[in-house]
Amino acid sequence: MMPDDSCSSEYDLTVIIPTYNEEGNIREIVSQVDSVCRSSNINEEILVVDDDSPDRTQIIVSEMQESMNNLHILVRYEDHGLSQSLHAGIYKAESCLVQCIDADLSHPPEKIPVFYNLLKNENYDMVIGSRYIPGGETFDWPLYRKIISSGAALIGRSFIPIVKDSGSGFFAINRRILEDVNLKPRGFRMGFEILGKARWENVTEIPIVFRDRVAGVSKIKPSVFSDFLLQCMHIAYYNFILHKSGNIIKSWKRFLFGRKN
Repeated sequence: MMPDDSCSSEYDLTVIIPTYNEEGNIREIVSQVDSVCRSSNINEEILVVDDDSPDRTQIIVSEMQESMNNLHILVRYEDHGLSQSLHAGIYKAESCLVQCIDADLSHPPEKIPVFYNLLKNENYDMVIGSRYIPGGETFDWPLYRKIISSGAALIGRSFIPIVKDSGSGFFAINRRILEDVNLKPRGFRMGFEILGKARWENVTEIPIVFRDRVAGVSKIKPSVFSDFLLQCMHIAYYNFILHKSGNIIKSWKRFLFGRKN
């Protein structure tokens, strides 16, 4: 099923910001995204997808909506989680081009015009902000998070070897690649789910500097690794048993032989 059947001509881009208890960051991230887009002449919809935060996140968004008619909010009351929020936002977005960015200011909003240009003008289906290509890096991460992230990235490369940072939450897509695709969002790696199942042909990465959050608390749970393993199993099942995608084989062919098909 294609998200929403059609796309609005009102917006060039929808920027999805998933939130849960982000009262310390939401005003700043929304303001930065809007400023960056306006300075690049991108008419953007900002869609906050909130997992029914008990703090003031929703109140702050409502206050900002009084002066921002391009700011929308979707509140989810069940099945909470980062990937689930991104999935709901992608299907609710009014633009065909969708950008996902974390609320905690760990992703650099100033890169959004680069994502947009690659989708709009260079005909890429998916653009990923990568920590693991030249020019990309992480700052202020504790050692255990670096180990977990690097290990998951290596596993991700065993499925989609042409992408170094399949677990990045800073990515953009053209929603046309989701037509007739059965996504099963779980955990923190929605981009990996899309890479494993969606109908993409042209994917690229751009370097980003990832910084740890300053305000608020990380939402990473002990179940994040088991969620990832289940996701890997389902992507393999989707590709090799159901034969609904050939992305794993396609990616390995391109990695080994440098060809598109």
